[in-house]
Amino acid sequence: MHRLLSFIFFLGLSFFLHGSTVDDSECVAFVSNKNYFYKFLKTLEQLTTKGKYNGDICLIIGDDLENDQLLQHPKIIQNNVIVKHFPDIRFNKRFFRAARKLPRFNLLFQYHKLHLFNTFFKKWNYVFYIDSGMEIYSDITPILDSKKAGKLLAQSDAYPSYVWKLSSQFSDKFPIYTKALSKKFDMETDYFQTGTMLYDTNIISSDTFNKLAQLAMTYPSCNTNDQGICALYFTKIQPVWEPLPFRNKDTYFYDAMKRGRKGPFIMIKWPHYN
Repeated sequence: MHRLLSFIFFLGLSFFLHGSTVDDSECVAFVSNKNYFYKFLKTLEQLTTKGKYNGDICLIIGDDLENDQLLQHPKIIQNNVIVKHFPDIRFNKRFFRAARKLPRFNLLFQYHKLHLFNTFFKKWNYVFYIDSGMEIYSDITPILDSKKAGKLLAQSDAYPSYVWKLSSQFSDKFPIYTKALSKKFDMETDYFQTGTMLYDTNIISSDTFNKLAQLAMTYPSCNTNDQGICALYFTKIQPVWEPLPFRNKDTYFYDAMKRGRKGPFIMIKWPHYN
């Protein structure tokens, strides 16, 4: 009886100190290079304070941050951030011939997000990815609680009009790729944005990352780098995407911008755009 009461007291004290309970099988993940590092730190601080999150956190880095002193930043040490280096993706000449004509050619590091689907993450049951620079305003528990077995939850990129379709993620400058995509997939369907993704790691297989990387090489005409490739893969090849719940009775979960609403919101990507 004494042990039971002690255990209950410990749980109550933990909740009092941290503000929310955390499932050890969850991880919040970020991807950053040097250019986005301080945006990552800002979102990290908001995650652990306003977001009331005290579980595992993983930062995926590429070659430019490997062994860099920035990784000794106090916020990384204090929050026990797991830093995981994956080598930069090596693109072939065919890819570069197309990509250099696209609007995000100078942001190819965005493809590093494909590493979110590496088997490394299967040590957790669920991963919640958040873009570096995201503004977090309140407890993220309602978002984490919306997880679904076997699914990837993310907001439709076409919300609220749903006019944009998956085909819009690929440039029409390259008819050879446009025709190939249309012949193999129905491209006139909804798709998701990769600013936040909450997914069951059971969707990850030993070859998932390689398949995503190969898809990027096969269709190098993607206007939005990782986003179009992830959307294509997880809506057509392995169709596990479902829209992230938009809100509960108390708060909006996430949106790219406020769109004229006063909120409250848990997270917003671009809070200065209305």
